[in-house]
Amino acid sequence: MPPRYIDQDALDAREDEILDQALKIIEEKGVAFLTVDKLVACVNYSKGTVYNHFSSKEDVFTALCNRNMRHLERLFMRASSIDETARHKMMSIGFAYMLSVLMTPQSFTLMMNAKTEIFEKASPKRRDEHEYLDGVLYRICCDVVEEAIEHSELSLEEGVDTHDISFSIYAMVFGTIGLLLKKDRKCSSIIGVMLEDRVIAHGNFVMDGLGWKKPQKADQDILDFLKTDMFEKEIEILNKRGIDIQEGI
Repeated sequence: MPPRYIDQDALDAREDEILDQALKIIEEKGVAFLTVDKLVACVNYSKGTVYNHFSSKEDVFTALCNRNMRHLERLFMRASSIDETARHKMMSIGFAYMLSVLMTPQSFTLMMNAKTEIFEKASPKRRDEHEYLDGVLYRICCDVVEEAIEHSELSLEEGVDTHDISFSIYAMVFGTIGLLLKKDRKCSSIIGVMLEDRVIAHGNFVMDGLGWKKPQKADQDILDFLKTDMFEKEIEILNKRGIDIQEGI
């Protein structure tokens, strides 16, 4: 009997199913607990099938990280499409990043480890995809910076380019979230409100320091729109999990 043909959609669905189970293990037991054998024991696929998708546990970590980055890309694109100033678009991107972490804090933990030696053991395909997605996220931020320059919201000093500006803001958001998340990587309304306050405040500190002009519309008006309109579904998901960042309005 010839082997059964499985189309790419079915393969992708299977891979997502395996990754969902891997993330569940990490959420319940922690990153250090996950091994390929323990993952195989929790899925309805053979060890060989799992290895057809992932070459090692590090490959699983990287695949989870990359999947989260693709989700971040979609959130960033939505945030940057807001019909407001470039500065408020950048603020919206920071808010979107915060939402992503509140929804999947363990994925953020993997992102924090993405530059360590753990990921060097992942397959070249996964590592290349990670570098590509990293570039995509930076490109979205750079596009907003370029828009700010085009509309005279921001002027670059000599020796500074759009990548420098984007990295400064991106690193600030990443670092702020990493420092404020609880050690157990679990989120609550208190953490959500705290993150929102600090991500927005620190973003303004950085943009003020860069000489980025302040818009006339208040930040709170934009935040209200993001919560009640643009990211309404994400806010609803958080509310169902007991994380009510509406308390911060």
